[in-house]
Amino acid sequence: MSRFQRILLLFIGFAVASSASSLMAQQSDQNSESKQTGVQFNQIFNTYYYQDPMGLRIGSEVLAADGIIDPSSYVLGPNDVLSIEIVANNNLVLRAIPVNSQGDIVTPVLGTIQVGGLTIDQAKLKIQNKSDQVFRSSEVNLTLERAKHISFYVSGDVTSPGKHTLPAFSRIFDAILLSLNGSYDKDSLNASQILRNNNYSFRNITILHADGSESKADLIAFLKAGHTSRNPRIQLGDQIKLRTLSPRSPKVSISGAVLKPQEIEYSEGDTPNLLIEIAGGLTSKADASKAFIYRLQGDSVNKMEITSSDWQDFVLEPNDRVVIPVDQNKQVAASARIHGEVRMPGMYPIRQGQSTAYDLLQYSEGLTNEALPSAAYLQRAGSIENEAPNKLNPTIIGRTSDQIQQESEYLELESQVSRGKVFINLNDTNQLKSVKLFDGDRIFVPRDENTIFVFGQVNNPGYYPAEGVSSDTYDYINQAGGFALAANKERIFIIKAGSNTWYRPEETELATGDRIFVDRIPYDELNAQRTYETQRDQVKNSRFQLIMTGITTITGIITTYVAIKNN
Repeated sequence: MSRFQRILLLFIGFAVASSASSLMAQQSDQNSESKQTGVQFNQIFNTYYYQDPMGLRIGSEVLAADGIIDPSSYVLGPNDVLSIEIVANNNLVLRAIPVNSQGDIVTPVLGTIQVGGLTIDQAKLKIQNKSDQVFRSSEVNLTLERAKHISFYVSGDVTSPGKHTLPAFSRIFDAILLSLNGSYDKDSLNASQILRNNNYSFRNITILHADGSESKADLIAFLKAGHTSRNPRIQLGDQIKLRTLSPRSPKVSISGAVLKPQEIEYSEGDTPNLLIEIAGGLTSKADASKAFIYRLQGDSVNKMEITSSDWQDFVLEPNDRVVIPVDQNKQVAASARIHGEVRMPGMYPIRQGQSTAYDLLQYSEGLTNEALPSAAYLQRAGSIENEAPNKLNPTIIGRTSDQIQQESEYLELESQVSRGKVFINLNDTNQLKSVKLFDGDRIFVPRDENTIFVFGQVNNPGYYPAEGVSSDTYDYINQAGGFALAANKERIFIIKAGSNTWYRPEETELATGDRIFVDRIPYDELNAQRTYETQRDQVKNSRFQLIMTGITTITGIITTYVAIKNN
């Protein structure tokens, strides 16, 4: 270490020791002052800190408010907890200063200041004026640490009616969930409780304010369309009424070319534009220039056409039905995917119901050398627009059949196994050109692993190479260790790749990708066979015993005869 470095270290050590001594002396003086005034300050460098014990206790008891509070509109009142920062020669921070029941804050430096009924910005200006009287030059910053709680009432057939308390600036949504849950647990509060609940009138919540005025809340418009104004803030003393819905409650509906057609409770002032927002907007095929309103008037239905410019202002009546028409001339954006063993797998644009599987195969530039064309298939997207006209519904079909329960269950199973699956032959160009594609369809081309899968009642089930092996089914069974003990040698099947069709070995030729299945002797038949063998053994034993008994009897007779004759 150089001489200069040693001198520098000594200087730094001296400076640190001097600073520590100065801080200890200041702390000692401050503690002495605190004992005389009864106010406890903590000093860190050039800033003095004070925390009000009562404000800390109130702040810990009050529920935290969500969101950002606007200082120009929030009105201070009892149980609000403030923090005041005064920037001067010696900075001063006063934390957890509560607003008392008279609307005052009591500070150890500035004294008592009336802030109740003032906004945060107004209170800041008043505290600034007070600070200017104490300090020569200062700047005041005012922060709301904890918002006061407010009381309100909820009535109706809810889990927890009556008086409740929430942080200021809470909204009707929070109050309704609190009344339905019975407790304010933020983890359990969620919008799905309201969206799934059809028992209450969430679109027509009545709010009676303490000053006698009345307002409404519409939580469906708030949750589905994002209208914050339909979810107002709770005011002190509000009486919130949540009524139940009846089957005769008026409704409105939105359908046609919208994302989520639905029927909802009617709310006064409903417009087509609001219903479209609640339905998630228009689809890509919608005719956005007009809408049709169907209204029941007496014994007839009146059809009205309104242009899009009137959607915002046209006021709907109870039980109106809004229908957005489809523009048949619009080109709908559609795509289909091809993946697996093709040269260019990916998602390609198609013409809905016009492009074919052959087109998609051409887009992908054909198959790779490792493709297994016989096992390729097309999977339909399964949307309502693409639903097949001959889609199997086992429940409806079973209604007019004479099937027993077991057969109905089997029918249900078969309908699920290949639902939406279309088997295609990639080697048949005519068939590929006849298969139409729809949005979301998917073609998969598997890899040819050049194997035969042997399973079932064989000793070593698994995959076996298809090259250099005889096409005889029994050769593969022998490679798989031969038949197991429970094998049914009369029930051997070849399951073809792709189509999953079952054949007897003599009905088809083995090809790569096929599966060989050896069935087992049915459990009931196996038990019957074992019972038969047992009974057969018992009969043999009975016959043997009968013969032995006969021989014993004859021997006894002969012995008796000889004995009598000799005598």
